[in-house]
Amino acid sequence: MTTTHRRAVLRFGIAAAATMALPGVRAQTMPDTARIIVGFPPGGAPDIVARRLSEQLAGKLAGTVLVDNRPGAAGRIAVDVARQSPADGTTLLLNPAGVLTINPHTYKKLNYDPFKDFAPIGLAALIDFGFGVGPGVPADVKTLADFAKWAKANVGKVTYGTPAAGSPSHFVGDTLGRTLGLELTHVPYRGGAPALNDLMGGQVSAVILTLGDMVQHEKSGRLRLLAATGAARSRYAPDTPTFAEQKVAGLEVRDWTGVFIAGSPTPEVAARVAALVRAATSAPAYVQALATSSLEAASSTPQELGKLVRDDFERWGPLVKASGFVADV
Repeated sequence: MTTTHRRAVLRFGIAAAATMALPGVRAQTMPDTARIIVGFPPGGAPDIVARRLSEQLAGKLAGTVLVDNRPGAAGRIAVDVARQSPADGTTLLLNPAGVLTINPHTYKKLNYDPFKDFAPIGLAALIDFGFGVGPGVPADVKTLADFAKWAKANVGKVTYGTPAAGSPSHFVGDTLGRTLGLELTHVPYRGGAPALNDLMGGQVSAVILTLGDMVQHEKSGRLRLLAATGAARSRYAPDTPTFAEQKVAGLEVRDWTGVFIAGSPTPEVAARVAALVRAATSAPAYVQALATSSLEAASSTPQELGKLVRDDFERWGPLVKASGFVADV
């Protein structure tokens, strides 16, 4: 090695050591742990999305990315936890759409503002709902028209289960009943699993749940999918016609889950986390992992997610008002 070369190497080493010692650079080192807060129990669509997302963000957002389930109160408990955390990008909130787009219409007093208290980061998944019937409905009921005819012949006896009162599924069912002139009794559950159990046991006539909760049971013959929301048929239930195909308008509904930071992160933090989330939700491994649960991966910019929140907030308002439903507070 020449003397000139040795001097260049020495200068580089000194400069590198000095750079690593700078406070600004030290502040950018990866934290050991971050978390994704989910306001719903393990096993449901939001939890599945959060766990697959945490796998992709581990080693990028933080060394370890944990999923922190805080179920209850229609997602409000999780919101409270997130709001008490620093807006430094190490605490993310994964919200289903209804937490920000429906709750403000159903709760007379809500402890958060969907437009001021959260920084949108990016979409994580898109979700279609299905309308399914079980053994409590005659086997020859195979379409919405069949169901409507049967329901009108059994006034006062027709029920539909959903994961919760005030959920998107609740208002899909309410809109369906009003559109077809049916008397449908809503039966709210604490999650999709108990609703499915009662459907397959004949305790409720129908359920409205995410398609991912239902397709496997349809394949086994334990329920029949009569319709799905969305403007087009779902890739996960290609033989199930949409509500629109069956002349029921107003139910072209796609639910979604999105990533937010509660509070007011700096522009630098928001941009850094948004870039990491968008890369994670676009990764082939993430897309495939969600597909195994009949969930569709989605990505967006913060601006696109913010617009979606506003658009869906305005869309759900009239449907909630028409239902007359007000959540307990």
